[in-house]
Amino acid sequence: MNEGGPEEDSDPEHVVTRAPDREAAQEAALDAVEPDRLLEGEDEHSVYVDDAIHWSKVYAELLDFKRSLLTVADQEVAAMDDHAASEVRQTDLKVLNAEAARFERRLRFWQQRTDTLSRPPSTEPEQGRR
Repeated sequence: MNEGGPEEDSDPEHVVTRAPDREAAQEAALDAVEPDRLLEGEDEHSVYVDDAIHWSKVYAELLDFKRSLLTVADQEVAAMDDHAASEVRQTDLKVLNAEAARFERRLRFWQQRTDTLSRPPSTEPEQGRR
């Protein structure tokens, strides 16, 4: 048996994925919606414009992906039984929307950081200095 991986039954088109244990599932859910969570390797204090551009692209891709999932989910929910649709709205859609909101905030942060790092340094003397 493959621990934690997909298991195949007699139907090759049907793959059963083993559910994570309760603690792992809870940790993953909390990580997914943690509003201030950074991605691995992300340094919001980087002074390099290339880093800011990179992370802007990463978050734009993640946001596009999450929005496409939300579009499909909305279409599927519309065709579901009321009880099933209610469950999806109260769980899955809340998580997807929270993740999309986090990606959108991080994208705005990196876009602003790109703008800031792209500006030439000011050559005007600071006010109050003589």
